[in-house]
Amino acid sequence: MSDVLDDSAGDTKNLRQVKALYRVLKSKDQQSIREILVDEPVWDVAPGFPEGAIYRGIAEVFGGFYPKLLAHVHTFGAFPDRFVDGGDTVVALGHYRITKTEDSPPVLVRFSHVWGVNEQGRVKGVWQVADSAQFFAA
Repeated sequence: MSDVLDDSAGDTKNLRQVKALYRVLKSKDQQSIREILVDEPVWDVAPGFPEGAIYRGIAEVFGGFYPKLLAHVHTFGAFPDRFVDGGDTVVALGHYRITKTEDSPPVLVRFSHVWGVNEQGRVKGVWQVADSAQFFAA
């Protein structure tokens, strides 16, 4: 079975872009992240999720949201399980895998990411919902 982030022959350009974004976010390749995202992406993180708010622009997303979120955990990763391609909207269904401390077992937290993609194929941002109860129970 292939990795869900691998591109397949039937993937549209927008689906390939969203998959590429997950790959570069995992690698923390800032140059590639900036090439895939629009200049002012919007991260709309569900209220109730840790640091839930609307973040606008690269500085707020990567200098505000992620550092604050990562302060709550020892490790954090997003693992999409399935994609739904709606053209200029791509939905990723999956789970976060988090550990709260070095010795704690990983906890899986379900999420839905709704990604917007512009006419040039750049990702505009995400609307995120997740099972915050699982996050806080970890």
